[in-house]
Amino acid sequence: MNRPEEAQMKIDVLTQKAEEEISALIAKKISELRKKIGKEVSEIEFVAREAMTGLEGYDVKIKLL
Repeated sequence: MNRPEEAQMKIDVLTQKAEEEISALIAKKISELRKKIGKEVSEIEFVAREAMTGLEGYDVKIKLL
């Protein structure tokens, strides 16, 4: 395996781990919200915040049933 392929594999592993961590955090927050207010989350909307240098983050809107 050459260096570019190894680098891409490392990037893929790190990306997958980040996706799993973000997903787990969202699930945890939904569960906490459900327990605190007694309502179900019907939708989560992510709106990208961008700058000249690229993506900075997201604004999040939560809709309840």
